[in-house]
Amino acid sequence: MAGTFFIMAACFTWALDTLIRYPLLEQGYSTLQIVLIEHIALVLITAPLLIRYRRHYLQLSKKSFASLFFIGGIGSAVGTLAFTQAFQYLNPTVVILLQKLQPIVAILLAYWLLKEHIQTHFLRWAGVILLGSFVMIWPDIQTLNSSNLHYSPDQAEFLKGYGYTLLAVFAWGASTVCGKYLSMQALPANAIMSGRFFMGFVVLALMTLTSPDAIQSMQTSDLSLTVVMALLSGLIGMWLYYQGLKTLPAQMATLAELTFPVFAAAINWVFLDMSLSLYQVAGATLLIAGNIGLRMVEEAKSRQSVQQQAA
Repeated sequence: MAGTFFIMAACFTWALDTLIRYPLLEQGYSTLQIVLIEHIALVLITAPLLIRYRRHYLQLSKKSFASLFFIGGIGSAVGTLAFTQAFQYLNPTVVILLQKLQPIVAILLAYWLLKEHIQTHFLRWAGVILLGSFVMIWPDIQTLNSSNLHYSPDQAEFLKGYGYTLLAVFAWGASTVCGKYLSMQALPANAIMSGRFFMGFVVLALMTLTSPDAIQSMQTSDLSLTVVMALLSGLIGMWLYYQGLKTLPAQMATLAELTFPVFAAAINWVFLDMSLSLYQVAGATLLIAGNIGLRMVEEAKSRQSVQQQAA
């Protein structure tokens, strides 16, 4: 029971992220500035880990270094930028729900890069997940079709929103595969996490040098909120999550994780007055159900494999 509580608490902290991230965007701060400050805070806090694991970093092969750079530069930096930017064009709850497409990206890339076999059940549940995503965006597809593809500001906005959302899905899904590869190379989890934040900071700093206009004077209260957001969803949330994993089977952890979009939808509905349409609710239900089915079957296959090896 304690493990479930820890993971649900982690999901709650991740859901609270929207209450800070979205208002900061409304204040006029750029996406780059918000994500850069997050990474500065995270790098400063995890600096002791960077020092502790410095020998591990120096011993990385070119492939391992490229994987770590991808996790940080693309996953942590570009992925978070795209995720945050999508909030400017779409309902944040929709953006969060569509992140549940990540398992499809991760499994396909693991098949391609890590040569992992794709089971038949994956195709079945992937179909359910994609159907749910399609139902969620169906009203926007209808709008686009009815206008005969003529440009309008509204169309441009939701197309940008879905584009940024899918970019975040790809960045984070691919980062999962790179992280798995680094784990297979025996790189400690804390080394991956701290390296991720540092690489993300490097990429964001370079972006800032090429886009200095994206940085503006920030009120002390807003700066404090950005740091709180980094601590809340970046550190505390992950600490709670891994505490839960210590005592909870993976299958139960997976189910507990799905409280995240539920918490996010409820919080955004109550505090940001961002309700979901009937299509979005129906699509979200299919999408979450597809994730539950996929992960439960994956867990069952994993247990069966372990039992066969033990026999």
